[in-house]
Amino acid sequence: MSASGDALDCLIVGAGFSGLAMARALQRQGGQRYLVLEKAELPGGTWRDNRYPGAACDVPSHLYSLSDAPNAHWTRLFPSQAEILGYLRELASPIEREGRLRYGERVKAAHWDAQEGLWQVRCASGAIFRSRDLVFGTGGLHHPAWPGLHGLDDFAGPLLHSARWDAGFNPAGKRIGVIGSGASAVQIIPELARDAAELHVAMRTPPWVLPRPDRRFPEWLQGRFAAWPWLRLAVRSSVFVLLEVLAHALIHPRTAFWARWLGNRLRRRQVADPALREALRPDYPVGCKRVLFSSDFYPALCAPNTTVHRGAIAAIDARGWRLADGQRVDLDAIVCATGFDPLRLREDIEITGRDGHCLSRDWADRPAAHLGIGVAGYPNLFFLLGPNTALGHNSVLFMIESQVRHIQALRALRAQRGAVAVEPKEEVQRAFLLGLDRRFSGTAWSAGCTSWYVDARGRNIALWVGPALAYRWRTRTPRPADYLFSDGPGESA
Repeated sequence: MSASGDALDCLIVGAGFSGLAMARALQRQGGQRYLVLEKAELPGGTWRDNRYPGAACDVPSHLYSLSDAPNAHWTRLFPSQAEILGYLRELASPIEREGRLRYGERVKAAHWDAQEGLWQVRCASGAIFRSRDLVFGTGGLHHPAWPGLHGLDDFAGPLLHSARWDAGFNPAGKRIGVIGSGASAVQIIPELARDAAELHVAMRTPPWVLPRPDRRFPEWLQGRFAAWPWLRLAVRSSVFVLLEVLAHALIHPRTAFWARWLGNRLRRRQVADPALREALRPDYPVGCKRVLFSSDFYPALCAPNTTVHRGAIAAIDARGWRLADGQRVDLDAIVCATGFDPLRLREDIEITGRDGHCLSRDWADRPAAHLGIGVAGYPNLFFLLGPNTALGHNSVLFMIESQVRHIQALRALRAQRGAVAVEPKEEVQRAFLLGLDRRFSGTAWSAGCTSWYVDARGRNIALWVGPALAYRWRTRTPRPADYLFSDGPGESA
């Protein structure tokens, strides 16, 4: 709808898991004028953009799906990128059929109009939309973080990023250098090692890797899942409980002895060379960086065509890279498995709230949102997977569903009060962040590692500190005293 048309009840930005979960909730509610804007030509978000070889989820499939859209026909315990993308396209299909999903619309700016009590949203196409509520389901894991290495752009061969993979790239017979040792690297390295003539892995910090017990679900078992919903629920619940145990180990590192034992045991079993085994030993607590799950990463590093370089890369030129110790490595292609920039939203989209609030300015030092959802100074603005709602142990879809329920409850509370707008109080938002900081201290995440969980000053900008179940409890019912309700232009109560 353009500025000249009727206003929407809710405008959703992004058609990944977050945006589609919100749209499904509005669809179930009925009577809602809503629209989903997606910058690409397909839904899927992270799972549309990350198409590198070996891309898959490290959360078991029956938990990595929406609770109101169970899938009995997952083919594996840990689903592949293609299978997850197919599931997301199925979720998007009924929303598309109703004409509620518009592709190719990249949001450039959003402005709160206090007189009308509406958000005005401008897209790169020139389209303008007006909506009572604005929900960002853009997440934080889709803007590639390129390594800040001198000469990277001078490299003459193919330069790829795991989040911007070139489907036409053929690794066969090539000398390939991989930068990074995180979640995408652990998946992509075994795939490249199969075909590359030489594989060089630049690894400054070896990760903690635990076994990944992937299994194929035979057709007879998929049939049982379809016929017996209680079986799907039992599997989902069991996986959830097991992953919540991991949260306890991350919050109380001394109890993580079992995770350390599993990681050390896997490394001893799969890495025969004592020198390489020692080079791959993490020197930080389990969970300080993201815990990774793989049963073929270490074998790939032990392959005869693979070389692990523990020294930092000093520079890159047209022919390859030079390490800090002076060693030169000639390469035909470079793969950057260096993750994402979770703070790009504030740069990409100009968001202005009431009384001159500007999100890029308000979040310049550190992003902050009450419960990771609402932001003081921005009426009727909601984030899904906003600041401090990512997890280091469990399924983020559980968090998304908690947030969608909270937003819907908050919208209902606003309607009951006859209010035009709602936003969290600044002191409540500040108290929420202070509480997170207190709980963050002493956890595995706070042990001083460099990761996307923390900013350059070591402050937690991404993680919910605690079990996922605690977040569900915290968000179950909005507390009216935590919010400002606006009854009209310039009024609040």
